[in-house]
Amino acid sequence: MDRDQSPVRDDLRSAAAILEQWLTTQALPLWAGSGFDMASGRFEERLSLDGRPLLDVPIRLLVQARQIHVYAMAARKGWSAVAPVLIERAFSSMQRDYRRQGGRAGWAYSIARDGTATDSGRDLYAHAFVLLAVASYVDATSERSALALAEETLAFLDLSMRAPRGGGYIEALPRKAGPRRQNPHMHLFEALLALWECSGDRAYLERADKLFDLFEACLFQAEQGVLVEYFDDDLRPQPGDFGRIVEPGHHYEWCWLLRRYERASGSDKASLLVEALYRYANRHGYDAKGFVVDELSADGSQKTRSRRLWPVTEAIRCNVVEGIRGRSLCLDRAAALAKLLHSSFLEPAIAGAWIDRLDATGRPASDFVPASSLYHLVGAIDELQRVTLS
Repeated sequence: MDRDQSPVRDDLRSAAAILEQWLTTQALPLWAGSGFDMASGRFEERLSLDGRPLLDVPIRLLVQARQIHVYAMAARKGWSAVAPVLIERAFSSMQRDYRRQGGRAGWAYSIARDGTATDSGRDLYAHAFVLLAVASYVDATSERSALALAEETLAFLDLSMRAPRGGGYIEALPRKAGPRRQNPHMHLFEALLALWECSGDRAYLERADKLFDLFEACLFQAEQGVLVEYFDDDLRPQPGDFGRIVEPGHHYEWCWLLRRYERASGSDKASLLVEALYRYANRHGYDAKGFVVDELSADGSQKTRSRRLWPVTEAIRCNVVEGIRGRSLCLDRAAALAKLLHSSFLEPAIAGAWIDRLDATGRPASDFVPASSLYHLVGAIDELQRVTLS
């Protein structure tokens, strides 16, 4: 039977079409309407379960940057007629409200609705998404002058947030007690790849090379074949149980990024790392109902029994890419996960929204809809579209 006519590909096409229709006819209109404050030119931080903006919460830089990325992708793909206007307004307001807040270099963490800072700290994770927003904005508009913001942001990270020990960058300024995490470095890696792709400037790819080296040398634990989440100041896993926490969703997310890095660098040097990460996530990363497990210990035992939306989306992205490369059963798994995503997280919510977390019994365990999750959903739907159109 021809591959394109196989039941697997038909199932994948069907699931992808349902998700794309949900995105274009429900989700993007909702977040362009109730989810966007026209007066301030900002995206809302979160909505209530019945779709109303929740007005009494700080508005994070992270959300503005992620939503710019989402609507920039929507503009490029023709998914939303209003996306070009929204990204222009949001890109402008993000600079107005967060950049050099308080007269200091870098970007503030969060603001109130009146534009005053609620947290003026500088956060590595949020800065990584500013860089992704810049890349996405340039990709959608061809306004290469915006790359000056990326250069300014990277210069700030190098000058003020480079870690004195262990490599990489510190979590935040002012420095806070607590572990260092792999997650901000993963998204910085993603942003640098996006900047390379939109600009062709090899300086971004060279920075990504250095983060790949950091991942291979420090973040990935070769003896166990896992990525742990939490580290000490020297980028050694935290002592005790805390330093053995792993998240299958991040294994899948790194697999997807490492394949993207291979395409960008023209090298297969990440292949063995992908093999180990993918093998671990597939062996230990699912519960009895087929949901991707939230947290595990490195030995594969489950730590957190709740089920979150975002790990499912990252498993979809990874399995699509691995399936395109010819790995057996990946497209089957991607189709099953896409159906699960729709039936368990999207369908029970109002049109265009989602249930972000389920408890161990499958009941909703979140009382609001976070804007930040649309970034994950759009990423999964984009990969599904690629494979079903191929």
